[in-house]
Amino acid sequence: MSLTLIAMAAAAATHTVQIDHGGTPVQASYTARPEFRTKTVGAKTPNRMDMQRCQWTATIVVDRALSHGPALSRTISSDKQFSGSEHGACTPGRQSGERNLAQHEGRIRDHLIAVAEADRAPLLAELDAVRKLASN
Repeated sequence: MSLTLIAMAAAAATHTVQIDHGGTPVQASYTARPEFRTKTVGAKTPNRMDMQRCQWTATIVVDRALSHGPALSRTISSDKQFSGSEHGACTPGRQSGERNLAQHEGRIRDHLIAVAEADRAPLLAELDAVRKLASN
């Protein structure tokens, strides 16, 4: 399996829930996507061993989309982060964070489910507000 496919599998974690709102079923899909930051630390000096390391941090961002339209779609704030480092400098094609994030797929999915459960009350409140606004 290629590294790109592994990164896409880790990044494409999706969880769907169905909520009954006023007798109407509303389906909400939550998708986790990583946002990566990399930083090269250490020195590379001539005639010595390379001491550079690529430090990466992936922040998991959760996007919510509703089945009946984009009106209440939004990004839900999340503080879940994964980090690590590899030998060598960070280069654009290296994708060290993407490769290493695949090992955390189960934890990302658990986090996604927890965010979806915590978003239930705010989602219902938003749906109620939209319904009240529409009835005026």
